[in-house]
Amino acid sequence: MCAGDDKWGVDFVRRQVPLMDQFPFIFTIFFMLLGPIKIIPTFVGLTRDADLPFKRALAIHGTLIASALVLFVAVAGGTILDKYQISVNALRIAGGVVLVIAGLNAIFWPPRAVRAQPGSTVLQLAAAPLTIPAIVPPAGIAALLIFIMLAPDYPGMWLAIGIALVIVMILDFLVMYFIDVVVKTPGVMLALQVLGATLIFIQLCIGVEIILRALTDLGLVAVRGNA
Repeated sequence: MCAGDDKWGVDFVRRQVPLMDQFPFIFTIFFMLLGPIKIIPTFVGLTRDADLPFKRALAIHGTLIASALVLFVAVAGGTILDKYQISVNALRIAGGVVLVIAGLNAIFWPPRAVRAQPGSTVLQLAAAPLTIPAIVPPAGIAALLIFIMLAPDYPGMWLAIGIALVIVMILDFLVMYFIDVVVKTPGVMLALQVLGATLIFIQLCIGVEIILRALTDLGLVAVRGNA
């Protein structure tokens, strides 16, 4: 691909490409930012010493609230961006900065273990801190808004976004609903930690690439073609 191709940060999403060419990249982004790996520490902390019915009720409520939130962002996000006349490049830069900061925080300032406040109801815990910021962090909303703003120019992207979000929300629910099995299965937590560390580094790279793409489109950064 030549340097002048229209892309928002990486070569996976291009104009006039079929759904299955867009889906892997979109799903990977959502899995990194909205997926189950980063939820486990928060969910385990909130349900420490809780019985199984409480854990499963929290998993159900958290999934429903998170799904409603991402649906609202998907439906209303484009209208809000248009109202404030936010350009694609401004969204790219802002979204890229959020991705980079979130990745650096995860590397150098790991989140502290959370505990449920005495007297907190399932609904209260499901809203915060489970849904926000564990399931739907600011970086996840930023990525969703970027895809939404680009969707009108990329045939099939809306469908790819919808399918990816549904799959990720289902994975989140399954991990929370069967959290005891996940935690107690030998080797699973270690594998998830390794995968999580890898995804965080990829997230940093994608954030930087998005910013560079925006600066290139604005003419502030020159892109050299392959020799």
